[in-house]
Amino acid sequence: MHHPIGTITVGRGGAIIARVKRFIVTIEGPGWQDLQDVELPELPPEGDTIETRYGTGFVTGAELLPDSGEHAGKIVVRLP
Repeated sequence: MHHPIGTITVGRGGAIIARVKRFIVTIEGPGWQDLQDVELPELPPEGDTIETRYGTGFVTGAELLPDSGEHAGKIVVRLP
């Protein structure tokens, strides 16, 4: 089931298994940037790694957004 800020996964018997939130990710590489939507259970802390379409990157910034849109927050990721 789609929810404005995430997805609810329903298992057998209708039990809720997980709820994830949508985040907008700015991916930074040497001399370029790109955007990607990702779904995660929570906002990752700075220094964590997350997978992007270009490979694993380090979280250099993360903030929650007011509950007013389709994204729960913004994440900035730097590729090695």
